[in-house]
Amino acid sequence: MKRKYWVLSPNVMNGADETEWKNAINNLKRAFIGYDDRHRFGQIFKNDIRIGDVILIAQGQNSNKKFFLCGFVDAEAKYEHLDGTPETAQNRKLKFTIPKERLEKLGLDFNDSTWGESKQPATLYHLKPNEVQADKKIVNLLAAELEKQIIKQLMENIKLSAERQIQIKALWNKFKTETKEEDRKFNNDEVEKRIAEWQLYKDKILNDTLSLDDYTNTLSSSTATMPGGYLCNFLERTTRIVLGSSKPGTAFNFEVKLNDDNTTYHIKSINQSNASRQEAENYFNENIKGLLKNIVSQTDPLEKIQLVENTSYSAKQILMKLAVLDNLSDFLYIYSTQWLEELYNEFIDGDAEGIFTKNHQVCIIAKNLLEVNEQDKNELVLLSRFLWKFVNSKAIADTNNPNVIMYGPPGTGKTFSAKSSLDFVCQGDTSRYEVLQFHPSFTYEDFIEGIKPKGVSKDGNIRFELVNGVFKNFCIKAKKHPKKDFYFVVDEINRANLSTVFGETLSLLEKDYRHDAENNNNKNLIRTQYSTLIEDLIKEDDKFKDLAYEIDNNEVKFGVPKNVFFIGMMNDVDKSIDAFDLALRRRFKWIRKDCDYEVIEEETRFKGKEEFQNIGQYVKACEKLNNFISNDLGLGKSYEFGHSFFMKIGDIAKRKEITANNIEILFNLYLRPTLKEYLRAVFAESELDSKLDEALNKFKETIK
Repeated sequence: MKRKYWVLSPNVMNGADETEWKNAINNLKRAFIGYDDRHRFGQIFKNDIRIGDVILIAQGQNSNKKFFLCGFVDAEAKYEHLDGTPETAQNRKLKFTIPKERLEKLGLDFNDSTWGESKQPATLYHLKPNEVQADKKIVNLLAAELEKQIIKQLMENIKLSAERQIQIKALWNKFKTETKEEDRKFNNDEVEKRIAEWQLYKDKILNDTLSLDDYTNTLSSSTATMPGGYLCNFLERTTRIVLGSSKPGTAFNFEVKLNDDNTTYHIKSINQSNASRQEAENYFNENIKGLLKNIVSQTDPLEKIQLVENTSYSAKQILMKLAVLDNLSDFLYIYSTQWLEELYNEFIDGDAEGIFTKNHQVCIIAKNLLEVNEQDKNELVLLSRFLWKFVNSKAIADTNNPNVIMYGPPGTGKTFSAKSSLDFVCQGDTSRYEVLQFHPSFTYEDFIEGIKPKGVSKDGNIRFELVNGVFKNFCIKAKKHPKKDFYFVVDEINRANLSTVFGETLSLLEKDYRHDAENNNNKNLIRTQYSTLIEDLIKEDDKFKDLAYEIDNNEVKFGVPKNVFFIGMMNDVDKSIDAFDLALRRRFKWIRKDCDYEVIEEETRFKGKEEFQNIGQYVKACEKLNNFISNDLGLGKSYEFGHSFFMKIGDIAKRKEITANNIEILFNLYLRPTLKEYLRAVFAESELDSKLDEALNKFKETIK
């Protein structure tokens, strides 16, 4: 249903306390009506006005209208006595309101509007822009002003500090300038190509000629003749390179899906897995065609959002792709609830509920904050990619949890994603992060400070000196720049004896025990086992002051600055995870990284460029192998293979279709040796080869 624009009188109680009611309307940003739902107008106010409709509170004849407030309806009607009102009445909460002063400047002309020259317009009625020209002008003026109010009020509620805004702008500008001209052209051309293809689907949806075969099909079918073969595949896969991945979780969430036998259908809502074509046709015509048409028919992005969020259709991400295709500049090309929630919470101090409403609002703020050119299709693509990278990078720089451990099976991109994220958030300033790898012989002396051999004296004896460890030196550097964030990264963190490496400095990692260097608050500093020795050295020569993190009242002390983020990485297949005692474990935020099949699907390319024709089947093969390892072989998820192993198929395949032979080569070169070592802990030596062959067969069986 299209949004309605309602006109409501502020005369809530037929003249009683009219001034008080008008004040309440202005102060509480609500629409009121004195009638309860037993009266005709009370029923209309409660039942006919929908959330998302617009109410204009106005009084008087059309030739002399007085305006008080206008806004979107944001809640259901309630009959109650609110503080600040004279008595009990029905009310509807409004949002993104246009105040009286602004309404008076819009030039709203109600002459010849609905209700004509009636001396007594109804208490409540809606405008008819499709029938009355004057109404259309009023609606257009109000819609344009409401859009301005949305932007204005969202920008007023921006959560980012001035400093944070500057940082994000700098990141955005660097991200844009690093995009190659050939990539800019590709993005622009790809969007235009997909929009042209989408128009073919859109025309069919609007003129009711979209068939079941156009909606769900298989790529090998002779009837899959539309762009991308059929609509579901077009929205999920064909458009994803520039308009983002909108995977619905499972293809069954498309509600009607053609099965692999190319004959029967799966209908989700009635849990029928082998429905006939006629049954599928009936369900598609009755439940899906109309929904698609309603969404496509709407031009207002907020109307599209309402339709998507209020439907029972399972694959809402796919419906949002429809909205994106029609409104390129109104939405981010991000569909993950998790990432959209994080972006909303980072950018906005608000209470929006629907995830796609949050998408729209973050998009508005980001476009305004970053001064995005909405007419530049490449820039719109880059904006979504930038925000996706920004929110993913945030995971390793959480101010509430400055200590993070990323763990999971080998090959899941822990080290790669950490380095990539740090290069992004540090804007290429490598001095702000340090990456090292722990090993069994790594000690407190390497990490914090200690006495180490430093050459040979003239008489042939080994000289020893007190030196700072790598982490202490890093903390000294970070302390000198308290307004910048620094990142200390340790790969294979569980390979060292952690209690020994950290020593007495372990407690200093905790957020509440960090050193506040910016405000010269030294209460969290501690003395280390070498503090006394450093003090003695300083008495001999001031040059040894460089060994001290901080000299507090002539005492040498150590601390971990608030602006240092500590990031560790480990493969949990390594049982030395037990090296983390409880005291260590509770000081870290733990982020598990498993095989990301979406990365395999989106990033694996033939010769690094073109998509494999059967990439979907290959992804299923990868999942089957990992499930076999985890469940059938009983090894557990820690022994699954990460996506980086499976992506090597791009270097092995000789054509755009992955074959069973390609899979066997990949398995024997990169997976078999490691899996064999895993299996030795569970099976007898005589059983290893047969188990490996079973794994290979499971890996290959999906590829026909």
